Amino acid sequence: MMSVTSRNLHMNLVLLLICFVVMATQACMIDSIADAGAAEPVIFQRVFVEDVELSDMTRSEAEEALYQYVDKVVLQPLVLTSGDEAWQLDPNDIGLHVFVPEIVERALAVGRAGSWLDRLRFRRASPDKVVSIPLTMSVDEDLFKDFVFDLMAEIHIPAEDAVFIINEDDTVTVKPSRIGRHLDPRDLGNRIRETLPRRYDRTLVLNVQPIMPSLTTSQANAMGIKECIGKFSTSFDPGNTSRVHNIREAANAIDGTILGPGETFSFNKTVGPRSAETGYLDAPVMVEDDLVPGIGGGICQVSSTLYNAVLLANLRVVARVNHSMAPAYVPAGRDATVAYDYIDFRFRNDGSSHVLIKFFLNKNTITSKVYGYMPSGQKISIITSIEERIPPGVIKKEDASLAPGDEVVEDSGAWGYVVTVYRVVEQDGTEQSRELISKDRYRPRSKRVRVGIALSEST
Repeated sequence: MMSVTSRNLHMNLVLLLICFVVMATQACMIDSIADAGAAEPVIFQRVFVEDVELSDMTRSEAEEALYQYVDKVVLQPLVLTSGDEAWQLDPNDIGLHVFVPEIVERALAVGRAGSWLDRLRFRRASPDKVVSIPLTMSVDEDLFKDFVFDLMAEIHIPAEDAVFIINEDDTVTVKPSRIGRHLDPRDLGNRIRETLPRRYDRTLVLNVQPIMPSLTTSQANAMGIKECIGKFSTSFDPGNTSRVHNIREAANAIDGTILGPGETFSFNKTVGPRSAETGYLDAPVMVEDDLVPGIGGGICQVSSTLYNAVLLANLRVVARVNHSMAPAYVPAGRDATVAYDYIDFRFRNDGSSHVLIKFFLNKNTITSKVYGYMPSGQKISIITSIEERIPPGVIKKEDASLAPGDEVVEDSGAWGYVVTVYRVVEQDGTEQSRELISKDRYRPRSKRVRVGIALSEST
């Protein structure tokens, strides 16, 4: 026998099943009644597309209402703004298309699609509850990309760094920097889609971002670069075009370098490798006692010219090596040789301001200038003292083409030296310090002479 509790549970399940059947039947009957007698079904109450109500409309009526809305609202131009500037976007120019038939189909499906329970819930929902059908649309991707590209190009303004201007009197002024701007196109398409359905407030503020300069006016002014504090020039033969080319390449690599307080300059790191691949040419270089072709000939004239400007700017020399023989373009003791992989010229900015290094080349001279700040009344001078002169030897080579006793000097040779260099700092005409910079030894280069010889009688 079934217990009382089991019987009650069974009865409750039966009643619940009957209720579901009745409700389902009611839903079906409501659907049938709603569409009965109509030539075509109508959209149920409380169905909207944006602010267009489609309630009680047939398919054709709803499509007509939406086409009018699209024509009078959606396809009207948008205004895109940034600050005081404005641009107009005609939706037709980006191939805008609104899927009206598909939207109406979705509107007709409201209350008719889904399970019978979903349909029943919709019928019994509050009269204030509405159903919003989204306005689905598309654009021509190529046309939209073209529009965005043109807009970005029109809006884009590159940033300009502050520039140090060298005046005729060797003072320095700062040309102000400029903040640039660019259009950030991310999410622009979605924002346009959100704005298109609006009847009012059809203005979209563009996401225009600033482009900050790498060096601002205030940053440049704070560097304290006011005037030329050290300069030096050397001469070269303009007819030696390969050497002139190498000098220009190295000078250009350094020109415009800025060092902050405490920073160290490395010639090799700044100029880089000297090779045919990096643009350097064969030019005469000194090897032992001979001038021979070598890649990058002339580079040491750049380093030596800069070395002297650095000394006169009262900067701290960290690494410097003299040539084995004194070069002709600077006084003995005032040169700085370099070789990319093992000999470097380095100096450190120990001052309170930044320094700017510039090079200037004309027909036959190269000038290095260091700009920064030097206290008023301060003067820097370099004193060179030759402590020993070493005469060159003579190398004679017999030459049968010369008459006996005749001599032809092929190379006059060069003296060797022992040189001491001091840097003297004066303030208002009074010597403040005398610093030993270097004591260098240069070996002499032998004099080379061809001499005629007498031929033997057997010859």
